[in-house]
Amino acid sequence: MKKLIIGLASAVTITAFGATAAFAAPAPATWSQTVQVTSNSVITLSSTAPTTAAIAADPTQNGGFGTTAVPLTVSSNNESGYNLTLSMILGDTHSGALFDDGTAAPLSTTDTVTGASGILAANQWGYTFASGTNTVPTIASTFAQVPNLVADGGTGAVTLMNAAAEGTSNVFVNYGAVIDYTLPSGITYSNQVTYTASVNP
Repeated sequence: MKKLIIGLASAVTITAFGATAAFAAPAPATWSQTVQVTSNSVITLSSTAPTTAAIAADPTQNGGFGTTAVPLTVSSNNESGYNLTLSMILGDTHSGALFDDGTAAPLSTTDTVTGASGILAANQWGYTFASGTNTVPTIASTFAQVPNLVADGGTGAVTLMNAAAEGTSNVFVNYGAVIDYTLPSGITYSNQVTYTASVNP
């Protein structure tokens, strides 16, 4: 005679011909998993300035000098930091000059590379840079030329700032110009520049 006994415990006992054998329940099945989150590097560039940086210059006042400020904010979580560069727009065919669709004499850019003093002469324009608190330039300030990109025959974008760690930077680019009576009145001379914010490798 064979008798099967199932108890309420986790072990099973089988009795056959007076012999008893006990079997333990199987161990619980387990599986481990790692949960992780990766923070990707991000960078933002913003400004409260309008899309046109208008310089108000009058040849009868302040030696024909005018200036305007462009505030910029760069933020990044990149551990190795970030940088901000400035150049003329890609495809510029006017060597960085401000122009009126090619129909009028352009404002030339300052060129400190060739030994210009950096103080703007008549019908020249350029930029200055400030970080944190802006320093408004004057007619006696030293300006620099906004370079053309290498693809347009220039020296490439100039690095305005380079931060070594993540964070936020508030900076200013000031544009200045000096004009005289040789420029016809009522004509707007313009060109485009590009600001580029990038994370460091």
